[in-house]
Amino acid sequence: MALCTTMNSNLNEESVQHDIQSSLDEILSMMSLTTLNITLNINAINHIQINESIARSFSTEGFISKSNATTRFIQQSNAKAQFEQSAPVVTQEELCSTIIPNGSDLVHVTNEHHQRHYSTKKAYRYCPKKNILSSPPMGYKPICVQLLARHGSRTFINSHDYDGQTMQIWQLAKEKNMLTPLGEQLKEDIELFIHENARVGSGELTQVGKEEHFGLGNRLFNRLKPLFTSSNTVSVITSGVKRVVDSAREFINGLTVHECNIQVSNEKPSKSLLHFHKLCTNYVTFKKQNSHIKTKVNTIKNSEQTKTYARQVLRKIYKKEFIEQLINGKYQMNSDENVDPMETNRPTNELDIVVWLYAIFSVAPAQVHSYLAKMLAKYFNQEESMWFAYINDAEEFYEKGPSIEGTTVTYDMAKPLLTHFFTSINACIEATSNVTAHLRFAHAETIIPFATLLQIPNFSDKAVHHSDVYTYDNNRWRGDKIAPMAANIQWEIYRHEDNNELILVRMLYNEMEVRFKQDCKPVTYDSFFYDFNELKRSYESLLSQ
Repeated sequence: MALCTTMNSNLNEESVQHDIQSSLDEILSMMSLTTLNITLNINAINHIQINESIARSFSTEGFISKSNATTRFIQQSNAKAQFEQSAPVVTQEELCSTIIPNGSDLVHVTNEHHQRHYSTKKAYRYCPKKNILSSPPMGYKPICVQLLARHGSRTFINSHDYDGQTMQIWQLAKEKNMLTPLGEQLKEDIELFIHENARVGSGELTQVGKEEHFGLGNRLFNRLKPLFTSSNTVSVITSGVKRVVDSAREFINGLTVHECNIQVSNEKPSKSLLHFHKLCTNYVTFKKQNSHIKTKVNTIKNSEQTKTYARQVLRKIYKKEFIEQLINGKYQMNSDENVDPMETNRPTNELDIVVWLYAIFSVAPAQVHSYLAKMLAKYFNQEESMWFAYINDAEEFYEKGPSIEGTTVTYDMAKPLLTHFFTSINACIEATSNVTAHLRFAHAETIIPFATLLQIPNFSDKAVHHSDVYTYDNNRWRGDKIAPMAANIQWEIYRHEDNNELILVRMLYNEMEVRFKQDCKPVTYDSFFYDFNELKRSYESLLSQ
């Protein structure tokens, strides 16, 4: 049974609340029904909270089942709120992506985030019920941990003047009276976004990013407490970039919040180890000169599907006649020095404008203010955001990830970092150092090649054939899984308490257990623990190639 009611937008908040309560009373009297969905559109409510106990009611299958229906109020991008009363099955993924603990017995629901796609700009989400870890084999105790983490959620990096070029187009449309009602709002929305960018700093860590890393550090401490004593040392190394340094600081704050006697050694920043993509000559040459990669990415960018979605977005902002002029290449914006020289002399088209807009608003989840956090959802629906996330994913995949079969330059530059992992672990095993945690903080440009080098099965290991094009259908590689904000790779090292020669290692990716590369075998078929010496030999053969 389903009932849909649209409420008068002129009702005041008090009358709306009364009608909601009446509807709730009616619904509750019908709770014996096994299936019930009621949707009401409401103008007057900004958001509502639900009881945190919902989030604790997961079954092992990843769903919750409750005898009473749950209540959710979800703010919409059009300033309406949606009330949904539904019978009792909610997926674990939905709850984990929409429910954020706020320190009380209530949680806020902000449903916009998981309804849009942000590629590598997605904010980090930790779900305790999803990240259940297996116990180490009997007799094994942790002796050290290795970590590589991307910086947390940040503001927009305006290196290509996307906002300026977007505003030039908008101003032309304004002068020609070619804006839609939504389009009239775009200038103010961009100015609000850029104002917040300026307040925090371009490309700098936001409060969301700080909380991501504080949580990571705190959970590491709670998971491996024996490693963090006053007699041991935690080594911290960063790329030296401010947002990365700030992320490391917040991580340590979380790590030490309950144990202030932990010894922390801040090492000298290392761009060669953690920001290598700009220093590797082979890679820089590859990125500039490999026309095959450029062709693959441009095939996707200039596809009919991209044009279709771009025009859908533009129709929300500009009138038909103006869009036709854009499609026909009537306008040419001033290009900046960071734009590909091959692209600077062509007219601006409809694809450029939407790519710019997506780039500006794709960092929306990093924003603290709810209006800014929902900005992408205001202009892009779910399918549109997924397609432009795919374009971003394709570029990352080809230029930093598995790329085309036989291409190794995209991740060869991460080999010194993998060597650093093994060197640090050996020092711990051989007791030549009292450092029990090596914490490295870097960028997506570090995480993606490193993950590719590790060849994690069905995750970061599959390149595409040179005659194929990367798609979501033929490859599982996803930017929002490989390198969301605060993405992290952790290796935990365990030693048997009765035999020092027995060393195991487990890898966590974004705090979830994952496998090492295909030819590495775990201690049992269903285990995530691997013999360290066998693992080392397997990766050393890769490092020597």
